[in-house]
Amino acid sequence: MDYSIKKEPVCIAQTIFDGTKEQPVDLDFNLPDYCPDIARILKCQIYPSISSKSISGDMLNIEGNANILLIYLDEEKMSIRSCEHLSPFSVSFNLKATPQDAIVFTSTKVEYVNCRAVNSRRLDIHGAFSVLAKVKAKKEQDIVNSISGEGIEQKKSDINIFSTIGLGQQQFTINEEISKSKKQPDIELILKTEVTTSLVDYKTIDNKIIINAQATLKILYISDIEYGSIDSMEYDIPISQIVDIDGITDDCMCDINIEALGHDVQLRQDEQDGINIIEFEGKFMASAIAYEEKTVETLNDLYSIDYEIEPKYENIKILSEIENIKNSYENKSILDIFNNGINEVIDVSCEINSINSYIEEDKLTSVGKLNICVLAKDDEEIPFYSERVVDFEYQQEYPSDENVTCSVKAFIKSLDWKVISKSSMEVTVDIQMDTIINKVKNIKSIIDIYVDEENMKEKNDDAVLTIYYADEGEEIWDIARKYCTSVEKIKTENEIDEDIISERGMIFIPM
Repeated sequence: MDYSIKKEPVCIAQTIFDGTKEQPVDLDFNLPDYCPDIARILKCQIYPSISSKSISGDMLNIEGNANILLIYLDEEKMSIRSCEHLSPFSVSFNLKATPQDAIVFTSTKVEYVNCRAVNSRRLDIHGAFSVLAKVKAKKEQDIVNSISGEGIEQKKSDINIFSTIGLGQQQFTINEEISKSKKQPDIELILKTEVTTSLVDYKTIDNKIIINAQATLKILYISDIEYGSIDSMEYDIPISQIVDIDGITDDCMCDINIEALGHDVQLRQDEQDGINIIEFEGKFMASAIAYEEKTVETLNDLYSIDYEIEPKYENIKILSEIENIKNSYENKSILDIFNNGINEVIDVSCEINSINSYIEEDKLTSVGKLNICVLAKDDEEIPFYSERVVDFEYQQEYPSDENVTCSVKAFIKSLDWKVISKSSMEVTVDIQMDTIINKVKNIKSIIDIYVDEENMKEKNDDAVLTIYYADEGEEIWDIARKYCTSVEKIKTENEIDEDIISERGMIFIPM
């Protein structure tokens, strides 16, 4: 018996690797000659950044730099100073297979830092950070729409899916020359710089995604070394980048991530105006997954009117729904700072240590940790540094579903603070959260059949019609299968339009 199979390809973006490796930091070094002696260490932190990532065969290779930043009080004036040490690192992961058209997501997490001043010039630093890597690739699979042939009856249904068109990734560099405002105090020495990114919007055209994003550069600096005056400034740097993905059209939906890999800030004086010029170079990575929403016809069941057949099934995973939920959450925290009083707050900064989203008990919950850092002066005008980790949780109503996965990206929109006593302050952090919710279904799809042509079904050939008493809610498909006839013949004979019996009664079964 001849039969034909009609198939339609659907794709998903599958995570083929998810791993973590810890990198130790062990340093014993002297301060550079231009740095004054250490009186007291205020803060020592590791800032790991990824400079490149590539896949060669079945190996993922990641390279980067760990920037160790030391903020301390100098011995002569008890003013705040800083010193940086750059330590390169490389990490390799075995993917166990060679992926095709894969994109790599990376992040870093500082585990711990211990810093000790052996003397006024020498430092002993020990710590560790983790490199987290996730690799996604396009997986193509076929959904069988129909298996047609003489005497074969098919039961089909339409399902809505999001099929992955492709994955794209582009590393790029932005060079920006920033003129400091004349109203802003001059920069004598940069203490610390920080870059964060946020997606503004995107547009899809044929085979391309045009991404508009924003990088925010924050600089903490000394404006007067003699008196230890400290100021900060913030600049928004626009980002426009194109990511190529074959097959994308203007009605595709995209999941986009903008990653700040590393940056460098140099300072020079404008000879004509005498103001500071900030030369910024930043490395970024734009990653995108493009989806096409479409309706696919699937084959759910089949039988042969004449022969015994044996279907072959396969479980296929599809993405049935994508939802993007944007929330703004305001977190207020009271920080108790056990020091010799708070006389003047120099700088308050915050970073998101971790964030995770999940759906449980009909609630979408986002939980995470904020690392809030305070640089201030006490009642004796001596600078001090205080750091607190604050837990936060945000919930909203959302129906529970065991087939749902969540991924969340977050950035800090704004930060405000006020001193409420000599030993405490209130810090308000406005967090923007972008949660992607994927609903995944497993379909048991018929992909092939075996027809036993030597085993014909037994039929009652003595009658043209058989009377059958059907119950309300009974499917005509089940009745037709039982009597080895077709659904359409039963519906035509009994002038029925629906696939389910609406009320109990007698129907005729054409034989």
